[in-house]
Amino acid sequence: MLAAALLFAAIYIALDFNALFALRTNQNTGLYLQSLVNFAQRGTTFDQSDGRPHLAVHEQWTALPLALLTALWPYPQTLIVVQVLALALAAPILYRFALELGAAPRVAAMIALAYLLAPSTQGWAYHGFVPEDALPALAFAAAIAIGRRSLAGTLLAVALLLGIKEDETYFLIWVGCVLAWRFDRRIGFAIALLAVCNGVAYYGIERAFGFWPEHPQYALADRDFAHQWPFLIEILVPLAFAPLTLGLPLIAALPFLAELFLAQDRSYPLYQAGSYYTVPFVTLCTLGAAIAIARRPVFAPWALGGALLMALFFNPTVLHFGRHAFSRDPQFDAAARWGRTALPVAFPCADEGAWTVAAADPNARLACPDTATAAVLPPDTRPARPAWQDVPLDSPAAWTK
Repeated sequence: MLAAALLFAAIYIALDFNALFALRTNQNTGLYLQSLVNFAQRGTTFDQSDGRPHLAVHEQWTALPLALLTALWPYPQTLIVVQVLALALAAPILYRFALELGAAPRVAAMIALAYLLAPSTQGWAYHGFVPEDALPALAFAAAIAIGRRSLAGTLLAVALLLGIKEDETYFLIWVGCVLAWRFDRRIGFAIALLAVCNGVAYYGIERAFGFWPEHPQYALADRDFAHQWPFLIEILVPLAFAPLTLGLPLIAALPFLAELFLAQDRSYPLYQAGSYYTVPFVTLCTLGAAIAIARRPVFAPWALGGALLMALFFNPTVLHFGRHAFSRDPQFDAAARWGRTALPVAFPCADEGAWTVAAADPNARLACPDTATAAVLPPDTRPARPAWQDVPLDSPAAWTK
């Protein structure tokens, strides 16, 4: 299983580096790189994209130890390697969890391989770096500790999960209560209590400094119910729909679904397969599938086959027919040189991939609207770079000089 995880990591590190050199990397990688470099150098998590300390935007202190790595290697490649390894190494932990549930090694391997092949996992690996990339490994480790009824191990894993993002507080309060009801009262209530204490501390500190976390607006109205069924099918096929056999414990998924389905003020759906917003929900479904398949091993080949089918024909990222590698953008080197300075520079919105490459420069800014090119060209004649075409940018923006 470790060999499969390392193969996955090697493939996606290569693919992500290819996108980086083509200036196609999502700006989240640059956001966290700049925040961590600033934390290592100045003790603040400020980044130009947020315009304020990132910990004021989201409770993501679990990522702070990565500042040690970015201090040594202040490059987006550093976070890409961490991102992909975190997702890949969750597979051996899932394999161990399935074994501890009583699954045969062959069945446990199919569960873990289905996780690696699933379009969701590949989408996360091919997206920008976010702390949520560590969530599957931590959640699978927490599940092992809960299964062993290890209170210390459970609380350690849960504490790290709480530092992934502030919404984990709400999820873990709910999951803790469900565990107290269905599995182990002591461990369940301990999880819920730790989550409550974490939430009180984080929101109290936020208010004391005059901040409030960024979040969608929610209401008890589902605006897009017709399109959510295909999403659920897409993530359940690689799990052979096995979680649906668990019965009443399925109520553990309710707040996860509410977060994805009831957001009101986003111009894009949060529930797209491969989106980092879906990491908590898909991870919970994967844990449910491991439990169900350990009880009914007949599901295992269907999960693996379904994951492979979805990867080849329905994958929103790269592992499917018709995709090809990008060409290196001739302006990568110019962007990388900015990253080795501390000089002020503004990148237009269309150049977010270039800004990501330069983000180790704490004064590199992603200017939206495109103020970096506005002085050179009128708005209606700015050069456009279609995301679906691999063409050199050839921008007159100041950063290219």
